[in-house]
Amino acid sequence: MIFLDATVVGVSLPTIQTHLDLTTPEAAWIVNAFLVAFASSLAIGGRLADRFGRLTVFRTAMVLFAAASLACALAGTATQIIASRALQGLGAGLMQPASTAIVIGAYPEGQRGRAMATYFGVALLFLMAGPVIGGLVLSVANWPWIFLLNLPVAVAALGLSMHLRLPARAGGSRGIDPLGCLLLLGGLPSLVLGLEWLGHPPPHAAWIPIALAATGLTLSAVFVIRSSRVPSPLLNVRLIASRTTLGQTIVLALVSLIMSAQAVYGAIFLQESLGFTPLQAGLGSMPLLVPVVLVIHSAGKLYDRIGAARPVFVGLAVTLAGLCIEVIGVIQSSYPVLAVGMAAVGAGSTYASTPANTDVLSHAPDAQRGEVSGLVQTTRQLGSAIGIVVCVLAIGWTVAASLPEAMPRGPLADVAARAVEGDVEAIATLGTEDPDLANRLKDARRSGMAAAFIVQALAAVVGIFVAQVCLRPFQRPPAAPSAD
Repeated sequence: MIFLDATVVGVSLPTIQTHLDLTTPEAAWIVNAFLVAFASSLAIGGRLADRFGRLTVFRTAMVLFAAASLACALAGTATQIIASRALQGLGAGLMQPASTAIVIGAYPEGQRGRAMATYFGVALLFLMAGPVIGGLVLSVANWPWIFLLNLPVAVAALGLSMHLRLPARAGGSRGIDPLGCLLLLGGLPSLVLGLEWLGHPPPHAAWIPIALAATGLTLSAVFVIRSSRVPSPLLNVRLIASRTTLGQTIVLALVSLIMSAQAVYGAIFLQESLGFTPLQAGLGSMPLLVPVVLVIHSAGKLYDRIGAARPVFVGLAVTLAGLCIEVIGVIQSSYPVLAVGMAAVGAGSTYASTPANTDVLSHAPDAQRGEVSGLVQTTRQLGSAIGIVVCVLAIGWTVAASLPEAMPRGPLADVAARAVEGDVEAIATLGTEDPDLANRLKDARRSGMAAAFIVQALAAVVGIFVAQVCLRPFQRPPAAPSAD
């Protein structure tokens, strides 16, 4: 459910935007509300599972996720669907740590590797299938059904959790740290919302985005300082104090930034600029996602042989090359060129993130591995949310700089304004009424998309620099004890 919702919405976003008459920032927040709430609640979910029992938290979160999915399907306004998506993200953040702990606890040590491979394998399968499922649903039904798909899954999961009678005992008894929860839940959303609003400040109130971003940054900084000093923090930031661990965490956040932006804005570009249907856009996104499944095992084996430093560097270099190819594909409006770049980005990102994730967990003390995982996952989800924000800003600023000075007045004014925001139907209507203006707007939107891909390429450059500075050559995980 979590991984499916991470990708199925991207291909459906233009349709939802048109049906609910959303602006580009509002449409972006259909994705970002989920990601920010997910990032903000992961650590809280892990702590609640330890305190009140994994199955109890899992079932509660599953009900919340299903109820939020139903609310998304019934939403009729921007506020309703964004709030419902935030509740979905909260349910996902509470559900994932509990589900991981349940799988680990249900198998003996010698079988946990295969169990977790199955766990993540199913998740990756639905991550890959999300765009296709979204396109299929939209080809035969309305967009609310992409959220209603979660309801039978939730019923089945709840039924299985009752039937299997897994132990529901808690895993620990550490406190929850209410102040830490408030700082985290207030800081990250305020920071991301403030950054996103910088591209579309409210009329006569340009200070609001700056104030929001500053407030979010302050709360986040206070959270980090507090977490480094209290004995039982919500997120133990001291665990990434070493240069290597910090470097791996930054790399993972940057890869998440790139992949989230790719999954959402790649599908939007295919529909908006190349005229793909939602189903065609879902199938057209496969070059990005198929390599993830194909190379993930070889990336793990490569880490076992030569450590993390070289695979991370090579993976980011391949990602950078793929992003440069994608920029050319966007400028030329060529899907074949774009597909080659997408395949390189998917393969390169996997070769960078798999060894980095394995390495950061392998070097964590066994008793603190769960905390490190929660910290890394929170950082990755925050990176995903920032990825959506930087794309919105890049597209908005580029389009604003490229627009003609005199926009049409009268009946076409509203149509032109919606076309500027990327409304597919408005662009088609404008093409009939004023073809010249429609072509200029399409060129501006395409330039904005190219700018968004260039920003992702800059993120890959930063990742390469961090990998070179922070990662030690030929780093290997600790050797396992021999059978003897």
